[in-house]
Amino acid sequence: MDLRIIFTTIKNVLQRKDIEVAPNLMDFDEYRRQQMAGRTFLTVEGGKLKGCNVVYNVQEIYPDILNKPETSLVHRYLRSMERKVYNQSDAVTTIDQIFYDTIVDRFEDRSKLHIIPNFVDTDLYKIGVSTAELDKSLFPENDNIKLLYAGNIGWAQDWKPLVKLAEKTRNQPVEYFLIGMGKMRSWVEEQKQTLGLDKLHILDYQPRHLMPAILAYSDLQYIFMTPESEGMGFPSKVYTIMACGRPLLVCSGENTPIVNFLKPIGCAKLITDHDLDRKTDEMTQWLAGMTREKLREMGAKGEAIVKAEYAKEIVTNKYVELVNSLLE
Repeated sequence: MDLRIIFTTIKNVLQRKDIEVAPNLMDFDEYRRQQMAGRTFLTVEGGKLKGCNVVYNVQEIYPDILNKPETSLVHRYLRSMERKVYNQSDAVTTIDQIFYDTIVDRFEDRSKLHIIPNFVDTDLYKIGVSTAELDKSLFPENDNIKLLYAGNIGWAQDWKPLVKLAEKTRNQPVEYFLIGMGKMRSWVEEQKQTLGLDKLHILDYQPRHLMPAILAYSDLQYIFMTPESEGMGFPSKVYTIMACGRPLLVCSGENTPIVNFLKPIGCAKLITDHDLDRKTDEMTQWLAGMTREKLREMGAKGEAIVKAEYAKEIVTNKYVELVNSLLE
């Protein structure tokens, strides 16, 4: 989610210049996250110095997601900074009830905290996008079911299930695409070479304007969360995937944000078992019985929910209402 879009829209609607937005950190490795944490604090401080009302958006919970000991210098520093950001902001938004329940006790004034979900631009991300622009040497046309992930290949997600699943399904009409960069990419590449996983394709980031076509090329999108991060983050790409009518294959524990969000919709196969062999066996069996028609039916459920509840205009109106309440 790009909060610059939301607040540009809000400012245009209100014709006011006294709102400052401090977005939380997403898709960064640990070092860059720590750098950005400092910049976020400075954004809040700068906004207050300019006389702005400051709205801070929580997409991931820091320092919890860094998986550092509570006694470490990094954890204590970021915990202190987190509380200052929350309590010096005029309002804080977070994306679901689990996030709300996790951080609400960190506020001096609980009324500052609000739940507003992410959104997706349904004019850009939608079903029926052509794949003609894609390089066929990278994205071959064949009858295999194509599972795809595009984004940061870091520590927040678990890459062992991907490797194990690709190994177990090597003789099935299924292939996997991993697009992006990050600290764990080299490990996945080593496993691909060692195990001879010819149907696991590892690609560099693609031009941003091709993302709707890349999503359209896939049959199924996968997100495998690590046990350490599954309760502290929600991949915003979920909304984009749903808007494109694509179903998801998700590994995450019970009562985690992504599972709680997707379970009632029916657009995802949810694997909540943390045991590597058991969960990859379950995914292997599920894929063996899956067809494109069934996947399209799942994807249509997600698309309908996004249009009804998470389109850009709908979520922007919730921010407009919040900003109006600050400016009264």
